[in-house]
Amino acid sequence: MKIMIQDRTMIIEQPRCLWVEPRAEPEGGVIASNVRRAPILGEYPTKERALEVLNEIFEYQRHGKVNYYMPIK
Repeated sequence: MKIMIQDRTMIIEQPRCLWVEPRAEPEGGVIASNVRRAPILGEYPTKERALEVLNEIFEYQRHGKVNYYMPIK
C-alpha cells in the first residue's frame, strides 16, 4: 500500500510498523512509522483521532486498497 503523508510532500510504501505516539500538546497524537525519511505520517489534535486514522489505514489494507491519503485533521 502507498501512503501519502499528511503534508502531501511524500508518498511512502507502507512500512512494517505504524504506531500512535502522544504529542507534546495536551491530548495530541501522531502516527509514527519506521521509515527514516518520514518518521511522522500525520499529526492529530487528540490521541483518539490518531488511533481512528491508524485503524482506517488497517481497514484499507485489509480490504486490498492500494492507496491511502493521510487525513489533514
